[in-house]
Amino acid sequence: MNTTSLRAVALAPFLLVVAACTAQVGNEDSATTSEDILRSSIVSRATQWVNAKLHYCQAARGAVDYDSACWGWEGSSHRCDRQSDGAWNLYRSDCSGFVTWAWGLPPVGDGGYVTSDFAPFSNKLSHTIDGVDLAPGDALNKTDDEHVILFKQWASKGHSAVFMEEPGCSASQPYAHEFTSNVSISGDQVYVDYEGATFYAIRYDSATTGSSGGGGGGGTPAPDACSKGDGFCTDTLQCDNGHWIDRWVDSNACTTVDNVQEACHEGNGYCTHTLQCDNGHWVPRVNDPASCTSGPGVQ
Repeated sequence: MNTTSLRAVALAPFLLVVAACTAQVGNEDSATTSEDILRSSIVSRATQWVNAKLHYCQAARGAVDYDSACWGWEGSSHRCDRQSDGAWNLYRSDCSGFVTWAWGLPPVGDGGYVTSDFAPFSNKLSHTIDGVDLAPGDALNKTDDEHVILFKQWASKGHSAVFMEEPGCSASQPYAHEFTSNVSISGDQVYVDYEGATFYAIRYDSATTGSSGGGGGGGTPAPDACSKGDGFCTDTLQCDNGHWIDRWVDSNACTTVDNVQEACHEGNGYCTHTLQCDNGHWVPRVNDPASCTSGPGVQ
């Protein structure tokens, strides 16, 4: 369903599920970040959920689901039983949890930021932009309590584009997926035919096109930047577009392997959003998140 002729079909389930992207979270202001993230990394992270067809759920994996549309025969005792992966289990796999994950933000509260935490309703993480300036890794936010989707790329600049989203359980595709849609643009407002709605074009403040900044996120490399070149792997991490990522993301891409974990000098307890310094080496952040005492990954 990615053409204007199917708008009526797509719109009905959308109206049922968008509100499910706004579960209230606690401590929303406790984990904002100024750490850069590459646009290519944002798209790569989102693609992981799309490739896994990660099922919609309004809670972390194993937690009770807040969306009654997902309860089925289990009723209100239904728990999120989607595909397990230590890197994303703590995130809600709803629309705003999807953007939280893709932008490399921590899973605050019950598993991610909510639509009201994104521009234009809050400027603590993002800001609005002209719709025609949308670039890979940007997002479109509908209202403060409905739906947000991720922009992947233009099919025809200013006219049609490829998006990624995590829709609700009532949708025909109740899992992370891509779609292509015609759009109409007026300033920072973008009408997306597939969704049958107008969204605000927004940009994560720390999205950048290179590991040294330049895209709106400070001007210094992230603490987990690597200079080994694409394809270089340690036993746990892989160098991808100037940043260390968890090795599991694309282990087949390794062309050079170092069996010694990459050294870090920040000291035990220092965390980025993806890695933590443990006994002098970077390890994936998910392994021991409670030990973080300093750095941008502290919640």
